[in-house]
Amino acid sequence: MTDPNAATRPRTILIVLGGLAGAGVAIWNFLTPLTGVTGTFGAGLVIASSVLIALAGLAIQMTRPGRLRITLRVLVGLGLLGTVAAGYFLHEWWLIAAMGVVLIGLIYDVASSRPANAHGAYA
Repeated sequence: MTDPNAATRPRTILIVLGGLAGAGVAIWNFLTPLTGVTGTFGAGLVIASSVLIALAGLAIQMTRPGRLRITLRVLVGLGLLGTVAAGYFLHEWWLIAAMGVVLIGLIYDVASSRPANAHGAYA
């Protein structure tokens, strides 16, 4: 069920980049001494959630419009909320900023996939 026009719709790039940036921030904090979250389960969970958000962004890009894409968007939104909450509790403000990029990408993806009617206006 891949979309043959996926390469011409690079609108999910912000979701992928935000997820990878979040994973990078979480890995840095997980490995760097004296960050306060070094080696903690919460930081490890944020690494996993950020990677899953990035993978879901790729999956959204490759799927056709329909229930699967809607489900993936909802899951990205829920992962985004959970990761922002974790970033707040872990005092990782750069992680929250990375999830802001994901939110912008998600909004852009949803807004740009609305079908236009015969007059070029959005329904």
